[in-house]
Amino acid sequence: MKQLIAFAVLLFLTADMTHAQDFVTRGKIEYEVKRNNKRMYDEEDRANSSYIASLPEYDVSYRELLFAWDRSVYQPGRKALNPSRFLSENEVYMDLEKKEAVSKRRMLDDYYVLADSIHAIKWKLENETRKIAGWQCRKAVGRIYDSVYVVAFYCPEIIPQGGPEMVAGLPGMILGLAIPRFYTTWFATRIEIANIDESKIVPPTVKKGKQYTRHELAEVLLKKYKEAGWWKDVTLEKVAADISDYLIY
Repeated sequence: MKQLIAFAVLLFLTADMTHAQDFVTRGKIEYEVKRNNKRMYDEEDRANSSYIASLPEYDVSYRELLFAWDRSVYQPGRKALNPSRFLSENEVYMDLEKKEAVSKRRMLDDYYVLADSIHAIKWKLENETRKIAGWQCRKAVGRIYDSVYVVAFYCPEIIPQGGPEMVAGLPGMILGLAIPRFYTTWFATRIEIANIDESKIVPPTVKKGKQYTRHELAEVLLKKYKEAGWWKDVTLEKVAADISDYLIY
């Protein structure tokens, strides 16, 4: 009887260890980012602007997410054959445990580093599943700022609750994301789970070396808008809302 009990315990421990190996806590994910210019601009926009008319149907870029447990950095990846003119420069560092983010964004032809909190997203989990880059994912829908609708596919086998850009908060890593308002999708194309250099998971910097809060950055941009005379009815609140759109993608 003792031998049977010992054998059963051994089987349990072996099965438990095997199961634990199925879960991933560190790795590198490549995302293909596509923005649909055909839907972004209508026929009137194309007729009135030769630049818009010259845009390809899709802008494409590749981004990399390097992650280890609760920390991740999202940054430019390999060059696309048809590189995006809009989505290739931003960088985002996230600390999921502290719910903090540091992002590098280009605004008004300059780069700024913004210290902020991770988006609070109201998620609703659904039953639909989809395989992305060879990993089984589950669907969720959510809202950012109560008005921006997002669709995500997350993988429970990849433990960290992160994702591309500043989108996070699901019970697993987000491998697929769509934001209809911006006609843009993010889908993982390949995932590596070995030989990860965790020393590269650090917040982005700029030459000036200054980090701004959202309010501080809004004040800086408000001054520049007024000096340039680009936005006649500009207010601090409107600039802050404009920054929020930048923080989504």
